[in-house]
Amino acid sequence: MKIKKSLLIIFILIVNLVFSQSKINKNSTSNSKLKEQIENPKDYIIRETIGGKLDFSKLYVGYGEENAEYKVYLYSIATWTYAVKDLGIEKKGEIIKLWEKIYKRKMTKDEKMAVDLGLKEEE
Repeated sequence: MKIKKSLLIIFILIVNLVFSQSKINKNSTSNSKLKEQIENPKDYIIRETIGGKLDFSKLYVGYGEENAEYKVYLYSIATWTYAVKDLGIEKKGEIIKLWEKIYKRKMTKDEKMAVDLGLKEEE
């Protein structure tokens, strides 16, 4: 069962990378325009993380088997980290502090590993 869950997570990662890569290539100019429009990225991130454009908690609902919810939750943190990095905040410590400010609690070890996943460079 653990192998199936791991394969599912890997599959989701691959699909997400493929689709995000094609979206980036098609909309590369609009992405830079978005960055120019956002004067204060931290305020934007704080405002949009819960219930906004950067709320990825519901994005992966329904994927996986029983007890896969926690892994999906961690993957949503990695996706959020990738979006935050794209908005110009690239330091792990700064991202963690921002997340902790938004959610008003300390990140767990697993959540911090999800941040690492979101910070990894695409190849």
